[in-house]
Amino acid sequence: MPNRYRIVHVMASTGGVMGGVEKHTFELCNALAVTHEVHLIADASYASACHENVVFHAINFKQSRFNPFLYLQLFYLINHLQPHIIHAQAGKAASLLRWFKWLFKHIVFVATVHGTKKNVRPYAAMDGVIAVSSQLAADFSADKVRVIYNGSKPAAVLTPNQKQQLKYQLLQGKDVPLLMAVGRLAPVKAFDVLLHAFVGVDAHLVIVGDGDERQNLEQLCERLGLREKVLFLGLRQDVGQLLQVADLCVISSHREGFPLVMVEALQAGCLVVATEVSGVKEWLSPALLTPPNDVEGLHRLLCDTLARLPSLHANYLPIFYARSKN
Repeated sequence: MPNRYRIVHVMASTGGVMGGVEKHTFELCNALAVTHEVHLIADASYASACHENVVFHAINFKQSRFNPFLYLQLFYLINHLQPHIIHAQAGKAASLLRWFKWLFKHIVFVATVHGTKKNVRPYAAMDGVIAVSSQLAADFSADKVRVIYNGSKPAAVLTPNQKQQLKYQLLQGKDVPLLMAVGRLAPVKAFDVLLHAFVGVDAHLVIVGDGDERQNLEQLCERLGLREKVLFLGLRQDVGQLLQVADLCVISSHREGFPLVMVEALQAGCLVVATEVSGVKEWLSPALLTPPNDVEGLHRLLCDTLARLPSLHANYLPIFYARSKN
């Protein structure tokens, strides 16, 4: 077997939005490129985010997965590159690549399942499956699947003075707890549920990320009377440092695989509360969880957690912080 592999990753996301799947893919490609030849096939909108050590190949993934031209483009690239391993990141990429497995029998096909899926057949057709939580792994035979939690490179640590300045900027000088939520502004992330639950909470909320739901969420803030308490930051490259100044990170999603922001928050020393979704349940205490789509339950969890922050930091956070480091 060679010491240096040619590895091709396929990421079928579009629009240049950098969510957890996209960030994970780029970080994985960058790390593998230290010792292997790594190629990334992705939408042209992601070209600028690709590391110089990773060879980028642009394909228009806005095309339907039933478009024959899309398959022709993929066939040409795979046949030209002749990789040892080809890795599908998430559902659309797995659906496309499953058909090439029979044409390129000498290539090892792997897929990572990042979230709950009704149809797991595209993944099951691969030589191997990576699941980002034990719950997701349960859909596959034990000899084919391996659970590998999403990892993240820790951000540079801010000095106490830098933390003070950043928190002052985010809170505009107000002396209140700072809550932070991070992710694509998409319905599955349930930021609308979070905003409804945030009504009456004595704190400020910062939402980091962008997406099609931003205008609707900003309008909802107006209707709920939260305009002075909620700040939309848009896309940021310093999420790990922003989390260092937050008092609490909130994950309100309807569904998740294994949210990268949970690891980033724990690495930053920020406590996390979340809905009971997939990989989150495998890491966080039940005392820090609430059912999805439960406005009253999330409201109570936010209020109770803020009231108990010193105790939770002393008793829960050190355990999760150590685990996130491993």
